[in-house]
Amino acid sequence: MKTDTGVDTLLTNHPQQAAGGTDGGDSPTTRHFPSDRDESIFSELVERLIYARRLKIGTGAQEAMSLEIILENCPDAMLLLTNDGQITEANPAFCSTYGYTRNDVVGVTIFSLMPARYRPGFEERLDQITSEDLDEVPGSDDILAFRGIKADGSVVTMDCLLARVTDGESRRVIAVIRDLSMDKRLYDQLKESKDHYVALSETITEAIFRLDHNFNILFANTGIKNTFGYDPEEVIGKDLTYLFPQEVFRRHEPEFRKYFVVDDQDRSLFGLKRTIELLGLTKSRGVTPMEMSFGNSKDFRGRTLTCIVRDISHRKMMERKLRHLAYHDKLTGVGNRDLFNEDIGAVLQESTWSDGRRAAVLFLDLDGFKYVNDTLGHAAGDAVLVETARRVRVCLRDNDSSYRFGGDEFVILLSEVNEIADAHMVAERILHSLRTPFWIDTDHGAKSRVEVGVSIGVAVMPDHGATAEAATRCADIAMYHSKESGKNKVTIYEDSLKEKSTAKWQVDQEMRSALIDGSLRVFYQPIINSRGRLLGLEALVRWARDGEEILPPSTFIPVAEENGVIVPLGAWVLRRALSDLKTLESRGIDAIHMSVNLSTRQFEHAQFIASITEAISTSQIDPAKIILEITETTVMNNPDDAISKIQALKKRFPNIKLAIDDFGTGYSSLSYLTRLPVDILKIDISFVRALERTQNRKVVNAIINLASSLGIRVIAEGIETPAQRRYFEERRCYGMQGFLFMRPVPFDQLVSKLQRKVPRPALLSTV
Repeated sequence: MKTDTGVDTLLTNHPQQAAGGTDGGDSPTTRHFPSDRDESIFSELVERLIYARRLKIGTGAQEAMSLEIILENCPDAMLLLTNDGQITEANPAFCSTYGYTRNDVVGVTIFSLMPARYRPGFEERLDQITSEDLDEVPGSDDILAFRGIKADGSVVTMDCLLARVTDGESRRVIAVIRDLSMDKRLYDQLKESKDHYVALSETITEAIFRLDHNFNILFANTGIKNTFGYDPEEVIGKDLTYLFPQEVFRRHEPEFRKYFVVDDQDRSLFGLKRTIELLGLTKSRGVTPMEMSFGNSKDFRGRTLTCIVRDISHRKMMERKLRHLAYHDKLTGVGNRDLFNEDIGAVLQESTWSDGRRAAVLFLDLDGFKYVNDTLGHAAGDAVLVETARRVRVCLRDNDSSYRFGGDEFVILLSEVNEIADAHMVAERILHSLRTPFWIDTDHGAKSRVEVGVSIGVAVMPDHGATAEAATRCADIAMYHSKESGKNKVTIYEDSLKEKSTAKWQVDQEMRSALIDGSLRVFYQPIINSRGRLLGLEALVRWARDGEEILPPSTFIPVAEENGVIVPLGAWVLRRALSDLKTLESRGIDAIHMSVNLSTRQFEHAQFIASITEAISTSQIDPAKIILEITETTVMNNPDDAISKIQALKKRFPNIKLAIDDFGTGYSSLSYLTRLPVDILKIDISFVRALERTQNRKVVNAIINLASSLGIRVIAEGIETPAQRRYFEERRCYGMQGFLFMRPVPFDQLVSKLQRKVPRPALLSTV
């Protein structure tokens, strides 16, 4: 047998003490269990054993067999003892629990299985049992706690209940033993789980409640202080309705009850949300938005449900801020396109058009805004937009709204107007307000006077469209008509505008296809000098629409400028013209130049110089034979940028020529003209056709004299009569072109005419 391996202590009253408490005693003590369940572990079992002994059914051998069956099948460790403590039988549960075999313990005393200090007390209790009346059934007060030695020498805390039984003619004592180390581990696990639960619930800042089926609060963590302002003690035992406005709780109560019977995995099938947003009633802050979520319900002293409630007032505030950012223009603070779509949808949904009610959409586009950006900078442009939004709001009623669609486009929604004249009146008020000059702060601290106009289109619902898309499109069409009609005006939509817009759109679509299908062509018109010799050719694009009709540039170039097709179109014309010039060189016509027009958007494009470089490199044409024509208006859109680009181009190709087309029709400054590295001025055709007017002749003479003083050549366009030709020959104008000499023709016809009619070309060195 094993011996005591160290100093051991008694168990007194609580399982944690049994496993490790110290009281310095030398004998086992009785222990009181805290619950009826603990008592039943031993007392009921022993009571059944005693009852079985009293049956005295059959012979003594049968009775012994009956006791043996009980011992064999009992899950608790059991020993059968003589009155003096000798072990006569040990059941399998005892052997497996404590590591002994039956032969190890049968025949020895039970005292040898415990440290010496516990033996006197155990022996005393054994004597007491053997002297008691058999009818007395031991209870929880009779349970002994002591230390026992396992087969491996370890000492563990044990519970033991002793009871006397009769085995035939002899009396013996049965000992039912339990290892309390198992209870201790279970207790520690339960305590650890509880500690974790408490720690977790107290760490979470949200309020955690446990409710019974009547919504009484059984538990509340300290997070309730953060959420509702109460201490847990103030709400435990109260009804959950204490924390919510009565009408709010009543509205949600039927839904709350469903969470008691439907667990989380099934809630979506029953249409139950994972979280519920509602208003809570705090101790000091009044009504606050809350969010409630539920765990699964449990049976614990009745049906209970855990819920978590969090204060979402901060989140709601952030959502409002995010919504404002999502639905409003960051620069001006007015609504954006998304908010407009929502608002007009609401107006259309609420309106009853049959009673004569109307709404209106106004589409605004600032006139001259790009010039502000290009000359004063984007900061000044932003300031104009902000002031525009402010002035527009002042012109509106409280139930009207303004929106910025991007760039310098604004849209107004008049939620209710009695007739079209009301919408027109508002548009005129806005037009008048925006005509007033803007005073914008500059980088130098001074204020700069800025004047912009606005083109406005008006569409009334349902007259011009009963949907948001239709009304907005009609207002947009009307706005473009205002721009095309001189800008800075108001246009009320009408069906004829749609027809024009549709035709324009058709041209737009067909023109995009024309870049691919080859229906765009390049025609050429000769430029001759005063002696009638060929100086060069001007490349002019034409469009063979539908394969037959040849459209002049005035029909489709404005559309190409607007939709951006002009950039690839211009690049294509340049490549085609230089390629044809190369062909002429190969046929011996090599002492001429090629003039190619550049559009405003093409000139302002970021890849302008790169596209010119690519065309020259591909064609292998001498840059000295190339004249690039830009309009006076293009230059004056942004003079400094134009000068910079021309200088950069001249630096890369020193011999390339630049011409100002349509000179005299714009508003160029003489100071800019002196800085522009241009080689040619082309007098606009409008002056040439009206030479009979004295004022026009003065302008033409002034242009020729100015160019001569600056060392710039002059070419006159639109020569159609011999008188016009003589006028410019007398003034030694460098070049002339017009129908008098030749109309623009395709390349193959040009080659034929040059070989038959045109005199020997003049030398290019005179350019």
